[in-house]
Amino acid sequence: VVGLCAHGVGMARSLHRDGIQVVALEANAALPGVRTRCASVRIVADINGDGLIDALLALARELGEPARPVLLLTNDRMVETVSRHIATLEELFRLSWGHAAATLAPLLAKDRIEARCRETGLNYPRSVLVSDFAEAQEKLTSTAFPVIAKPTRPVSAFKTQVSASFEAFLAARARMEASLPIVVQEFIPGDDTVIRFGALYLDEGRVLARFEGRKLRSRPMGHTTIAVSEPDDQVHALALRFFEGLNLSGPVSLEIKRDPQGRYWVIEPTVGRTDFWAGLCAANGVDMTLIEYRAQTRQPLQTPSQRRSHLWMNGERDPGAVLWLLRHAPAQLLRHRIRGVYASLSDPGPWLLSLGRLIAAEPV
Repeated sequence: VVGLCAHGVGMARSLHRDGIQVVALEANAALPGVRTRCASVRIVADINGDGLIDALLALARELGEPARPVLLLTNDRMVETVSRHIATLEELFRLSWGHAAATLAPLLAKDRIEARCRETGLNYPRSVLVSDFAEAQEKLTSTAFPVIAKPTRPVSAFKTQVSASFEAFLAARARMEASLPIVVQEFIPGDDTVIRFGALYLDEGRVLARFEGRKLRSRPMGHTTIAVSEPDDQVHALALRFFEGLNLSGPVSLEIKRDPQGRYWVIEPTVGRTDFWAGLCAANGVDMTLIEYRAQTRQPLQTPSQRRSHLWMNGERDPGAVLWLLRHAPAQLLRHRIRGVYASLSDPGPWLLSLGRLIAAEPV
């Protein structure tokens, strides 16, 4: 498992519960996740750029033959980096999507999503690519405000920026300029609660598992902090349509937004890795991390059944999440048990460190 953010800790715990030996690579020794008991942790210089490749090669030498462990990544930058070195790494690691790296890698770039939506007949907001702020006014002339801006490359200096006017867009220039080029698109009306996702585990295009959920809250925009399990055949069908014909394997998901007229609009796909959604999926009976491991090690798979028992909450990023639910959606607390990102009686280290920092008002 590469990365011990809250997402990576959840993945390590899923594997550890099933008796699987986990090695985790992390560059930030201060993260709460480094305290996990569920993985043998290696602190390395880099887990996002080309230094990740050096770390993986060193790990392969350390483990020796015939190890060839399953490689699981936690963010898009890692997927992008690994895809550029796929020929070397596939000899040393099992990677679910390695055979389709050339098809998968372009989907990491947000400026390629519109073309895929046109190919599949899915709705995508009117968008323009801005490579220089000097051209912004001309390019946005026919764009209706408000707009949302996103970097084309994964894991950039910002995730999303919503601007109600062109003047507001220019006022946010300092935040966005280091991440050019950016995609600027018309903002689809609606709050977080109308954003849904369809997750799939694929084997050369064949669906081995599915899960649908709905977002309740983000902090900040684009970073989910509260989500619920919500099976939805229409959302599933849209996810299938987006990925149809690509012959992909491994975990993928499609995030979509429903407008006031009931139409669904594609926000973005996730490919080559599970999303933070993985914690919600696992809590509700569809453990994508464990499914990926078993598929890659050729173990028997049973078709998992999605439950609606748990609400997923990222209290690390959003300490006020419970208070928000009490005020805005108290029924959700009555219907669901809460699955947080760190709290665990069998693996208390990450939660204790995170809680201590929260109490001391230190950055986590």
